[in-house]
Amino acid sequence: MELWVKVGRKKKKLQGSMKSVMESLLREAEGKKTVELLSFHASQKERRRLKRELRANGKDLLRTASSLVRWFYLTELRKVRREIKRLRKRAMYLSKGDTLYRTDAMEEIRKLEERSKHIQERIKEL
Repeated sequence: MELWVKVGRKKKKLQGSMKSVMESLLREAEGKKTVELLSFHASQKERRRLKRELRANGKDLLRTASSLVRWFYLTELRKVRREIKRLRKRAMYLSKGDTLYRTDAMEEIRKLEERSKHIQERIKEL
């Protein structure tokens, strides 16, 4: 995605994935009052999503960027939670009536839980 915006008096070109462009737009516009969309080039799917979000947020580009970034984080959080659930099912086994967990899988679950906390912190920042 390529996005041309006017932040204050400066024109900026933001390029990359839709998520990275929206995150950098939020960083660039932090503390600024006026942000204006000049033009953008993206795939059809990204264009439709951006236009839909712009309409839903009353043509406010910052609120649109914030809601899109939140949406990306929420989808990532759901993926992590699904992976944790899957690993917990596969890590558990029974031995002589006791429920035991594989240590390598538990380590992976711990890392994913840390990642999930990090994503939740980012969502709260928005």
